Amino acid sequence: MQMSRIRCSILGAVFLAAILSARPARAADSLLWSTNRNGVTADIQDWNLPKLLGKIRALTGWQVKMEPGTSATITARFSNIPPDEALNRLLGNVNFTKDSSNGVSRLLVYRTAASAATQAIEPSPPEVKDYRIPNELLVLLKRNSTESIDDLAKVLGAKVVSRDDRLKLYRLQFADAAAATAAANQLGGDNSVGMVDSNYTVDRPTPAQSNPLTGAASQTPVLNPKSLANGVVIGLIDTAVQMQDGFSQYSLPPITVVGQPNEPPDQITHGTSMFETLLQGMGSDPGKILPVDVYPSGDSTTTYQVLEGIVAAINSGANIINLSLGGTGDSSALQSLIAQGTQKGVLFVAASGNTPGAALTYPAAYSGVLAVTASDPNGQLASYANDGPFVKAMEPGTSIVSLNGQAWLEEGTSTATAFATAAIAQIINEQHVTVNQAVNQFIQSHPPPKP
Repeated sequence: MQMSRIRCSILGAVFLAAILSARPARAADSLLWSTNRNGVTADIQDWNLPKLLGKIRALTGWQVKMEPGTSATITARFSNIPPDEALNRLLGNVNFTKDSSNGVSRLLVYRTAASAATQAIEPSPPEVKDYRIPNELLVLLKRNSTESIDDLAKVLGAKVVSRDDRLKLYRLQFADAAAATAAANQLGGDNSVGMVDSNYTVDRPTPAQSNPLTGAASQTPVLNPKSLANGVVIGLIDTAVQMQDGFSQYSLPPITVVGQPNEPPDQITHGTSMFETLLQGMGSDPGKILPVDVYPSGDSTTTYQVLEGIVAAINSGANIINLSLGGTGDSSALQSLIAQGTQKGVLFVAASGNTPGAALTYPAAYSGVLAVTASDPNGQLASYANDGPFVKAMEPGTSIVSLNGQAWLEEGTSTATAFATAAIAQIINEQHVTVNQAVNQFIQSHPPPKP
């Protein structure tokens, strides 16, 4: 499989406007309490007392009680200190005592006397996964900047772990979260810096189901298109695509921003599944597909690689971006890039996620993104699918694809997203309408599930 490692030669107008509009973001609040290592790390701002105590209760398993009416606002930032010292820093504005009896630890917080601490604090509910990489930052230097990222990293005590000198986009790694936060604050006032943002992990796409079909023979779909469309290019931001016979006539040269792929030859990749699903969905008038690999083999990736992949796809002619990705954090840089791409006429289509409920998932929940959920074979919302208020359309979540003659059943909102992208491309190809017209027509015929 031939792949080319792409580094965009020009910082495209879409990406430039997007990234420079991203403002320095303060890292998300966090309290980490390691019971095994006996160390506490905090980066919190303006928490009220019940919130703090509920978090401590959940993290430690202690019994926690508070005197009714006791109040405080807590802001603290420290890294890997002993629990007793952490309590002193967190609860320095109120009275508290901690004791242990019969193997049960208690924390009592009060205004007047410990005996008045009668209000039991319940543990905070589990939080949504924090995708932020606490000791990393993404930094974009302004195009006219003469400052060296290596000199800047040295001053900050950081290591440059990924770099794109043509984009002037860099991934910096620090000793710990506190150092990264301090650096973000410092860089926010540097006139040579266009953007500072946290870096986030991006889950490897995980279908709700991906299984070989025993006894089922299949082959690469043979399509007989009337003609290949000239205008529609779908940027498939995903894992590597295993190019098979018949794929090349529908594919532009694949791009990778993570080096040469090394996928198992007997396991169909998510990218391959989505490529075939796109072809199935476009029927007899397929557009071109531009595979963009942003996932190191076997690993999750980060928003740094996703940003690079989207920029490479757009600068290579993609006007529809398919994001059948795993979960990401709420990245201001990614959000801003999507917003600016949308303003330039690029359509972004993203999966709502394979966790039932209505939680916000990114990038699907960003404004301007066509968020797609999945239906079951009966046309009802699939049991695994997210149907939050940001969802704008629903498509079937199941497709049958193939790898070297072996049929595979793929199921998930990623599949539904590929079908949605394909349907919109087909409308554009057949009816010669604008992207917005095609999207509106598609949503009317494939509405989201009813509340």
